[in-house]
Amino acid sequence: MWGRGSKTFRSQFKGHGYDVEMLDVCVVVLCGVPGSGKSTFANYLIKNQKGDNCDGQGVQKRRDDASSIHWLLVSYDDIIPSDVERNIIEREVPNAWKSHREKVQNAVESLIQTLKPSSEMTEPITNDNSDCHSKSFGEFLWEMRGREDGSVVIVIDDNMYYTSMRYKFYQLTRKYRVGYCQVHTECDTDVSLVRNRQRTSRQVPDDIILNMAARFEAPNPEHNSWEKYSITVNTTVSPEVLEDSVMQTMEVISRALSDPSKPITDDVDQTSREVDRKICSENIIHQADILMRKLIAEYMSQASKQSTDKSHMKALSASLGLCKSDILQNMKKGELYFGSPEELASKLRDVFQEKMAEGSYG
Repeated sequence: MWGRGSKTFRSQFKGHGYDVEMLDVCVVVLCGVPGSGKSTFANYLIKNQKGDNCDGQGVQKRRDDASSIHWLLVSYDDIIPSDVERNIIEREVPNAWKSHREKVQNAVESLIQTLKPSSEMTEPITNDNSDCHSKSFGEFLWEMRGREDGSVVIVIDDNMYYTSMRYKFYQLTRKYRVGYCQVHTECDTDVSLVRNRQRTSRQVPDDIILNMAARFEAPNPEHNSWEKYSITVNTTVSPEVLEDSVMQTMEVISRALSDPSKPITDDVDQTSREVDRKICSENIIHQADILMRKLIAEYMSQASKQSTDKSHMKALSASLGLCKSDILQNMKKGELYFGSPEELASKLRDVFQEKMAEGSYG
């Protein structure tokens, strides 16, 4: 339920004098590996901007008093329960992350549709996901009732290590013609590992952080014009430098607010199709990785029943790992192609077994 007993944001407020259509909206996507300081910087940014210059509801007044900034932090760590996250990581459930991410994106879209309804949308988006922070979203909109000016800044706090992940939110801002920008929190991987180990909860396995850091795709405004409003923040600096980063980030947000994303037109359709193809390819490669991990576990389990020789088991594990890496590399190069998740599921085991049978892995 989206708060106050309503199934949709729009039906909750329509007809009750709570129009918020004059508000400017900006989506700020944070990206960085676990332990890079995303959540810390997001909270520091919001707290620093609110400061003591707030109204009665904690909404910061701009220094020129022309309007107000209303902040909403959307933290994936808060939205996805820790037991669900642990289950996804331990069992490596295919498409689980994708499913939860889509729920969050749908929730954010419902929020934006209420704040900035598109002329192209005729029906509200129904979203009854109880695990998508819907209560805080509903409460935020309830506090926004009657406000007809100012800006809403929605901060998305997640790893977003692939360009395609961030592009989904850009597509959303283009659909509703609202602002979009990115903040890349950066630090040495060793620092991220240490920070992660110091967490009292929701620690991420080291290998996941290392793998994510190796595959991380930082914002590239020169290559992707839609990433033009991006800033990289080094989170290992002194508080004074970090304060400068906050000011610079606010400048980027301000520019994004004054230059909303343009609606979809024919000249960008080709770019959209290319990104969509990339998203599909990345999803299938990720699923292939998960499926082969399970295959390797099966191989090792069967082998352990036949041999207790540690050196043999170690060599087998290394060979299986090399086979998996080669298959993933071939997929990335386009030398090995699966047209759909269904085709992947039905053929990957045979491909893996054929590779191992070639005799070049051990």
